[in-house]
Amino acid sequence: MTESATPTKYLDAQSMMVHGRIANLEEVEYNGQTFLSAAMYTTISEQTDARVVFTNSNGMLTAFRNGNLVVGQEMTLIGRLKGVRAFYTDKEDQLQPLKNPELQMSVQQYIFGSKPQPKKEPVQAQPTLEEIPF
Repeated sequence: MTESATPTKYLDAQSMMVHGRIANLEEVEYNGQTFLSAAMYTTISEQTDARVVFTNSNGMLTAFRNGNLVVGQEMTLIGRLKGVRAFYTDKEDQLQPLKNPELQMSVQQYIFGSKPQPKKEPVQAQPTLEEIPF
Protein backbone atom coordinates (compact mmCIF):
# COMPACT_ATOMS: atom_id res chain seq x y z
CA MET A 1 0.00 0.00 0.00
CA THR A 2 1.37 3.41 -0.95
CA GLU A 3 0.87 6.57 1.02
CA SER A 4 0.41 9.88 -0.73
CA ALA A 5 2.32 12.92 0.50
CA THR A 6 -0.80 15.08 0.89
CA PRO A 7 -4.25 13.65 1.53
CA THR A 8 -6.97 14.73 -0.88
CA LYS A 9 -9.56 17.04 0.66
CA TYR A 10 -13.07 16.97 -0.76
CA LEU A 11 -15.58 19.81 -0.53
CA ASP A 12 -18.46 19.19 1.87
CA ALA A 13 -21.79 19.45 0.09
CA GLN A 14 -23.39 21.33 2.97
CA SER A 15 -25.34 24.52 2.59
CA MET A 16 -26.32 27.21 5.04
CA MET A 17 -29.07 29.80 5.29
CA VAL A 18 -28.47 33.28 6.71
CA HIS A 19 -31.05 36.01 7.32
CA GLY A 20 -30.16 39.64 8.01
CA ARG A 21 -30.13 43.22 6.75
CA ILE A 22 -28.01 44.61 3.93
CA ALA A 23 -25.29 46.92 5.23
CA ASN A 24 -23.40 47.80 2.04
CA LEU A 25 -23.93 47.51 -1.73
CA GLU A 26 -21.33 48.53 -4.29
CA GLU A 27 -21.03 47.97 -8.02
CA VAL A 28 -17.44 46.94 -8.78
CA GLU A 29 -15.52 46.34 -11.99
CA TYR A 30 -12.65 43.83 -11.99
CA ASN A 31 -10.88 42.23 -14.97
CA GLY A 32 -13.45 43.63 -17.37
CA GLN A 33 -16.40 42.18 -15.42
CA THR A 34 -18.96 44.16 -13.44
CA PHE A 35 -20.44 42.64 -10.30
CA LEU A 36 -22.19 43.61 -7.07
CA SER A 37 -20.16 43.46 -3.88
CA ALA A 38 -22.48 43.20 -0.87
CA ALA A 39 -22.29 42.96 2.90
CA MET A 40 -25.06 41.93 5.27
CA TYR A 41 -25.26 41.78 9.07
CA THR A 42 -26.87 38.87 10.87
CA THR A 43 -27.27 38.02 14.56
CA ILE A 44 -25.72 34.69 15.51
CA SER A 45 -26.43 34.88 19.25
CA GLU A 46 -27.31 37.46 21.89
CA GLN A 47 -23.62 38.39 22.13
CA THR A 48 -22.49 38.00 18.52
CA ASP A 49 -23.35 39.64 15.23
CA ALA A 50 -21.57 38.59 12.04
CA ARG A 51 -20.87 40.32 8.75
CA VAL A 52 -21.64 38.20 5.68
CA VAL A 53 -19.90 39.24 2.43
CA PHE A 54 -20.67 37.96 -1.06
CA THR A 55 -20.69 38.97 -4.72
CA ASN A 56 -23.25 38.57 -7.50
CA SER A 57 -23.20 39.40 -11.20
CA ASN A 58 -26.70 38.57 -12.40
CA GLY A 59 -30.15 39.05 -10.79
CA MET A 60 -29.00 40.86 -7.67
CA LEU A 61 -26.90 43.30 -9.73
CA THR A 62 -29.92 44.03 -11.94
CA ALA A 63 -32.15 44.57 -8.88
CA PHE A 64 -29.55 46.99 -7.44
CA ARG A 65 -29.37 48.95 -10.71
CA ASN A 66 -33.19 49.15 -10.85
CA GLY A 67 -33.46 50.39 -7.26
CA ASN A 68 -35.17 47.21 -6.03
CA LEU A 69 -32.30 46.33 -3.68
CA VAL A 70 -31.31 48.92 -1.06
CA VAL A 71 -29.21 49.21 2.08
CA GLY A 72 -31.28 48.27 5.14
CA GLN A 73 -33.41 45.76 3.24
CA GLU A 74 -33.96 42.31 4.75
CA MET A 75 -32.52 39.38 2.81
CA THR A 76 -32.16 35.63 3.19
CA LEU A 77 -29.12 33.95 1.60
CA ILE A 78 -28.73 30.25 0.85
CA GLY A 79 -25.33 28.94 -0.17
CA ARG A 80 -21.96 27.62 0.96
CA LEU A 81 -19.47 29.03 3.41
CA LYS A 82 -16.23 29.96 1.60
CA GLY A 83 -14.26 31.43 4.47
CA VAL A 84 -14.23 32.95 7.95
CA ARG A 85 -12.22 35.96 9.10
CA ALA A 86 -12.03 37.13 12.70
CA PHE A 87 -8.77 39.17 12.78
CA TYR A 88 -6.98 41.80 10.73
CA THR A 89 -3.46 43.27 10.72
CA ASP A 90 -3.18 46.96 11.64
CA LYS A 91 -0.56 49.49 10.40
CA GLU A 92 2.02 48.25 12.91
CA ASP A 93 1.51 44.62 11.75
CA GLN A 94 -0.27 43.79 15.01
CA LEU A 95 -3.09 41.25 14.93
CA GLN A 96 -6.40 42.88 15.94
CA PRO A 97 -9.81 41.21 16.39
CA LEU A 98 -12.66 42.34 14.16
CA LYS A 99 -15.65 43.86 15.95
CA ASN A 100 -17.87 41.35 14.09
CA PRO A 101 -16.53 38.13 12.56
CA GLU A 102 -16.80 37.99 8.77
CA LEU A 103 -18.32 35.06 6.87
CA GLN A 104 -17.60 34.82 3.14
CA MET A 105 -20.34 33.02 1.22
CA SER A 106 -20.90 31.58 -2.22
CA VAL A 107 -24.60 32.39 -2.66
CA GLN A 108 -26.75 30.06 -4.76
CA GLN A 109 -30.19 31.50 -3.85
CA TYR A 110 -31.45 34.68 -2.27
CA ILE A 111 -34.83 35.92 -1.09
CA PHE A 112 -35.54 39.65 -0.89
CA GLY A 113 -37.34 40.83 2.24
CA SER A 114 -38.95 44.07 3.30
CA LYS A 115 -37.33 47.41 2.57
CA PRO A 116 -36.79 50.02 5.29
CA GLN A 117 -39.66 52.47 5.54
CA PRO A 118 -38.91 56.18 5.10
CA LYS A 119 -38.98 58.18 8.29
CA LYS A 120 -42.07 60.31 8.71
CA GLU A 121 -41.71 63.88 9.84
CA PRO A 122 -43.64 64.70 13.01
CA VAL A 123 -46.91 66.53 12.37
CA GLN A 124 -47.18 69.88 14.11
CA ALA A 125 -50.65 70.74 15.40
CA GLN A 126 -51.81 74.06 13.98
CA PRO A 127 -54.06 76.18 16.21
CA THR A 128 -57.39 77.20 14.73
CA LEU A 129 -59.73 80.04 15.60
CA GLU A 130 -62.85 77.87 15.40
CA GLU A 131 -64.99 77.50 18.48
CA ILE A 132 -65.18 74.06 20.01
CA PRO A 133 -68.80 73.13 20.80
CA PHE A 134 -69.52 71.72 24.26
